[in-house]
Amino acid sequence: MERRTFLKKAGITTAASVAALSVGAPAVIASPKKIRWQATSFWNPKVKIMYDGIKMFCENVKQMSDGQLTIKLYGGGELVPPPGAFDAVSKGTVQMGSGSPYFWAGKSTAFNWFGSVPFGMNAQSVNAWFYEGNGLTLMSELYDQFDLIPRIVGNSGVQMGGWYRKKINSLEDFKGLKMRIGSIAGKVLSKVGVTTVFVPPAEIFPSLERGVVDAAEFVGPVHDILLGLYKVAKYYYTPGWHEPGPVLDIFFNKKAYNDLPPHLQKILDVAAADINIRTLAAFDAQSGVDLNTLLKEHKVNVQVYPDDVMKKLKEISKDVVEEEAAKDPFALKVHQDYKAFQAKIAVWGKMSEKVYWNTMA
Repeated sequence: MERRTFLKKAGITTAASVAALSVGAPAVIASPKKIRWQATSFWNPKVKIMYDGIKMFCENVKQMSDGQLTIKLYGGGELVPPPGAFDAVSKGTVQMGSGSPYFWAGKSTAFNWFGSVPFGMNAQSVNAWFYEGNGLTLMSELYDQFDLIPRIVGNSGVQMGGWYRKKINSLEDFKGLKMRIGSIAGKVLSKVGVTTVFVPPAEIFPSLERGVVDAAEFVGPVHDILLGLYKVAKYYYTPGWHEPGPVLDIFFNKKAYNDLPPHLQKILDVAAADINIRTLAAFDAQSGVDLNTLLKEHKVNVQVYPDDVMKKLKEISKDVVEEEAAKDPFALKVHQDYKAFQAKIAVWGKMSEKVYWNTMA
């Protein structure tokens, strides 16, 4: 009996001690699960600004999540061929990809409007459409068909019109030209007698040099000077009517994104918006410097398309864009929303930006 009494008292004492320790001890918090993603891009490390922005995005996500989410980035061709980025993410082979929406127009012509269309909106207007209009909602609806979640991560702003080996004085001068140009703009130029040819950026220089093409466009001064296009084409035309506000995209595998805790989803969204601003800023900051180098050091002959040429190209573009939209019900839906927003925002742009820049001339 004495032994039982002793054990009973000891048990009460032990339980009390444990309870006391439990009340006073801090809670033990488990470390958050580490998540490792892979990303493939259309761009390779040699493509300044575009690749740099995606690399910075991955670094920012790691830092903002305190290492909980890490994204290993592979450049175009390292994991899959550049155009294969879309399918690789759609199938879940990797969790993230990047490029530009109109690169995926072979899947649906509606992608063109989220990239750029001839005589469409500029970067400032496009951002307004995505953030304050229906742009992102419509874009998400389209990408969802491929099990993807998209975000915009930059814009080059209005591009240059391209490099030509001869002057363009009239619409007739386009006839018989072979030009490196893609997207809907290629269909516009085909209406005036241009044979459009698509070659990767690395092959633009040799194609111009050997006469495979007579003209070519890529982006603008930042990349054109790197490619050395001023060495093989005499005339540099402006403006880039064909791509006035080309968007860069990033997209996540839908399941991978939805499996993330809400705070990591928000980090991805915020990091994308940050890179969207920084990419356009980088193009604005560097394009003027590189254009000045082309003009002063390389004596590039910059030409402005004649007014009558621009007027006619705009008329043809309107018809071609309408034809393209009519091919697909969703593309038509996007086109109508895009067109309405462009008309609405143009009222302010013509009164503010246009007037201001004209006074600076």
